[in-house]
Amino acid sequence: MISKYDKIIVGFAVSLVVAFVVYALLLQAQDLVGDQVGRVITFNERSIALMAICLNVIPMNYFRRKYHNQSLRGLVIGTMVLAGIWFYRYGQDLLNHG
Repeated sequence: MISKYDKIIVGFAVSLVVAFVVYALLLQAQDLVGDQVGRVITFNERSIALMAICLNVIPMNYFRRKYHNQSLRGLVIGTMVLAGIWFYRYGQDLLNHG
């Protein structure tokens, strides 16, 4: 049986929501740990963004196990778009300082 939520747009939306929510949570966790330690702790913005993008593997595994192939396709497309934006934004720094 095909689910009514097995659509490309659902997967694309999930990829964006997961990445942005995880990014915000990681920034909050950075501030919380800094407050607990009593000093400022900073991570690279590009590292936090990359971790947020990479955590799209969790819903990817869910869609794969539930055979939501269209949603999985949308999730992969959204993840690749975010990875492309990340590389456009931070790739030049990585290539110049490598």
